[in-house]
Amino acid sequence: MTTASGSAVAAPIAMMFRINNDLVSRAIESLTDEELWQRPTDRSNPMLWIAGHVVQTRASMLKLLGEPFDTGWGDLFNRGAALQERTRYPTRGDIERVMGDATARLQSKLAALDDRQLASPATGPALPGARTVADQIAFFAFHESYHVGQLAYIRKALGHAALVG
Repeated sequence: MTTASGSAVAAPIAMMFRINNDLVSRAIESLTDEELWQRPTDRSNPMLWIAGHVVQTRASMLKLLGEPFDTGWGDLFNRGAALQERTRYPTRGDIERVMGDATARLQSKLAALDDRQLASPATGPALPGARTVADQIAFFAFHESYHVGQLAYIRKALGHAALVG
């Protein structure tokens, strides 16, 4: 996985994605399939859905950065998507495999960005406060960190050790 970046702006954002990737993997690694599908409330999503959503969001970000990436999952993990029957979703192994591929591509893409590209105007869907490509990437890192927090909270509620700390 690429770790260096040609941009002082992209480097710390790439680090956040690397940290988040490790935390998502650790959050789900020792859980049973039943635990991965438990929902804290009937209005929240299970951990495996959240992990799939993180991967789907990375695919969206890659597309935004000019490198289309298709997870093959359609809109199952899109924001606001209604939760479907468990059998319609990819397995943990599939999610982990696609996440590995998306992560490697994302890290390579971030390492290749220069400050001129990062300062260019934001494109695609409007994101809060995002005026430049760098703003968009930073928003996606924040968004992903939010979901890592959800995974940590659910994991602990299931009786497992804290994810960090």
